[in-house]
Amino acid sequence: MRSETSCDTEAVLPDPRHLQEIFTGNEITFSVQGKRYTASAPKAKVNPLYQSGGARLERELSTGTQIYQTHEELYPLTQPVVKLEAMIQCSGEAQYLNDTPPIPGELFGAFVLAEAKPLSLVKNVDASAALAIRGVKAFITHKDIPGINSFTSAALSPTVEQLFCEHKVLYNGQAIGLILAQDQELANAGARAVKVTYEDTTDMPAFNIEDIKKNKQMWRITNAVKMEPRRKGDDIKHVLKGKFEVNAQYHFTMETQSCICVPTDDGGFDLLSATQWMDNVQLAAAKALNIPMNKINVTVKRLGGAYGAKIGRANIVSTACAVASYKMNKPVRIQLPIDTNMKMVGKRVPTLFEYEVATDGNGLIQYLDCTYYQNHGLSGVNESLIDKILSQAQNVYVNDTWKWNGNSIQTDLPGNAFARAPSTAEALGMIESVMEHIAYTLNKEPIDVKLANMLPSEQTMSSLVKDMITWSEYEQRKKAVEEFNSKNRWMKRGISLVIMNYPFKLLGPFSAFVSVYAGDGSVAISHGGIECGQGINTKVAQVCAYTLGIPLDSVSIKPSNSLNAPNNFATAASVTSEGVCYIEGAFVMGLGYYTCENLIYDENGACLTNNTWTYKIPGVKDIPADFRVKFRQDSTNPDGVLNSKVLAEPPLCLAVSIPLAIRRALASARADADPNAERFVPFVGPTTVEFTYQNAKNYYKQYSL
Repeated sequence: MRSETSCDTEAVLPDPRHLQEIFTGNEITFSVQGKRYTASAPKAKVNPLYQSGGARLERELSTGTQIYQTHEELYPLTQPVVKLEAMIQCSGEAQYLNDTPPIPGELFGAFVLAEAKPLSLVKNVDASAALAIRGVKAFITHKDIPGINSFTSAALSPTVEQLFCEHKVLYNGQAIGLILAQDQELANAGARAVKVTYEDTTDMPAFNIEDIKKNKQMWRITNAVKMEPRRKGDDIKHVLKGKFEVNAQYHFTMETQSCICVPTDDGGFDLLSATQWMDNVQLAAAKALNIPMNKINVTVKRLGGAYGAKIGRANIVSTACAVASYKMNKPVRIQLPIDTNMKMVGKRVPTLFEYEVATDGNGLIQYLDCTYYQNHGLSGVNESLIDKILSQAQNVYVNDTWKWNGNSIQTDLPGNAFARAPSTAEALGMIESVMEHIAYTLNKEPIDVKLANMLPSEQTMSSLVKDMITWSEYEQRKKAVEEFNSKNRWMKRGISLVIMNYPFKLLGPFSAFVSVYAGDGSVAISHGGIECGQGINTKVAQVCAYTLGIPLDSVSIKPSNSLNAPNNFATAASVTSEGVCYIEGAFVMGLGYYTCENLIYDENGACLTNNTWTYKIPGVKDIPADFRVKFRQDSTNPDGVLNSKVLAEPPLCLAVSIPLAIRRALASARADADPNAERFVPFVGPTTVEFTYQNAKNYYKQYSL
């Protein structure tokens, strides 16, 4: 925390090309001065159309409501209760992995990372200065691994990914080795003291699809999805071309990747890992140490957030920790500082869609031809859901005229990872953006275009949309937005309504070990799910109390472990989430993804936005000021466990409504600036403040009173 509250980092500037666009003609200076003059001038002297340009933005106190049904006859199963860990989490008493008390003789680890252009060669690694520091005990490299140099395994991950760099730098930020010391500060100092020299090569790294095409490295592209249309419409009145591009997103968890490994007296290891998948870290450690899985005992009490980052990427730290513990025959503790976490660990998969769509005069799609690329970094297909793009993009729309061509690309970035709503967020955002593009081009209301393209069989969704329009007072709000925009030149408002049918299937297995104590009838449970903050422990306790007919406070949930729950699946894909506030949390995470979380890399692939000073997530004043959540009434899910439904991921997808609403505001600003300007603004990364300003078509000669 000390390093996070002290800013010793230079500001990370945007791409110079964007800066040139922003500052052309002293736009910023004139904009700021214009706002100042408008605010200070007598109101009577300022054109009413311009007056809001000088006003300060005001935000009311946040409010929120949740409307849902409950069935008292099923209590405590459906009873709204406080999450079991809520109080100790709020008070700071909840123990996370790194709160584990010190273990006698334990060592602390700090990674040495490659700081070079990918495909460079490691010429020499000199750890002598580090090892000369009093308290630094060892430097672990790939040469110290008794098994395979990988944190992945063929059984669970088809693409082998190196644990430690061997010779060629595969990505900027790759782990070269691990310093072990008596405390964390010494380990960090030792890592900084390791000197690494590199030899450049003529190999050209690639970080995105543009680099691949420029370098003519088509071998990096793997076609993974193809879908041909079953027919083609013949009433073509409009043909539109566009793209939808969304970038990576860092899994901003309160707890970074962490692990503690302790040797046991039977030749094995106790692995306390911050992982979403116990079997994954267990197998990876066993393969690296060349020992049976039954010698690796994994325990997980709770995670300080995960969002998918700890499904496969947790193996980097846990496997390194196990190797170090094996080498030294001592307990080893590793918790990544945030800058190391952001440099060496992959993020949400960036996706680029390029499309051509034809419609009739009413916006009904006659054909859609889409090619998309997912940037998986070095991980290949390890954490890929590229095929899920199709099921989500089809959504509720007539799609038999659609053609899809999906490609996975391999680049010289850290292996990218599952992130909350993987592929579904990108797919929904894309198809809703296409619908809005059509609406803007045809000068129609977006919801009308969406309803025109809805499958006739989607009667339930049609009913839900009508209910939402009524409940949210959408038409009244839309008219209010239009009226406000017509009366204000420099302040604009927007509104959007997004439709989603979320595809989901149950995954598993998950097991549970239940102990009933004869003395008092109380129950203890250890299950195969992982408590990530979503409240799975609370739901398990409720299910148990309901099933056994006992009070909720008679059930105690114990940490998950690989002995009681072997061969279980990952806690992922919304399988284990149900705690209602997850809707708000997921939506706000999506808000950050679409509006402010912007990762910047240099020409060598180094992540420059690698701390909280340079990478911005939503703050308390960024959340919706009036946040209302309503569940569908009298609705059950016959396919879910005890009729349960998915909550953790769909709301993040719906957050695309925010940048779409911003585009409605932008459309008004662009029309005011230039009546001939294209009204729709394509998605090119997050819709940041800078992006919005750049695309408002402002010109300094327009600033007047």
